[in-house]
Amino acid sequence: MASEQVGNNINISEMVANYNTPPEKMRHVQEVSARYKLRLNQYKELNMTHSDNRDQRLMVYTEIKVLGWILGKKEKAVLKDINACTTTNFLGL
Repeated sequence: MASEQVGNNINISEMVANYNTPPEKMRHVQEVSARYKLRLNQYKELNMTHSDNRDQRLMVYTEIKVLGWILGKKEKAVLKDINACTTTNFLGL
């Protein structure tokens, strides 16, 4: 029981230390924008495959929405980008 409390205290102190000094630096807009575009392409490729990759698509979809939010895009604009990359799929473009 005492060892569990010591372990919890260490985790709490690490969390406080990480809060004061974040492990990662803020990203530049160019980095976030590039990652956004890469994830859109990855989502398009995942939709083109005929395998069962629902979990992967969901993770990439979520990341696209978060990156769009970081870029300050409105929800409709992000959905429009996602739909644009999936509709070209069905048209064979």
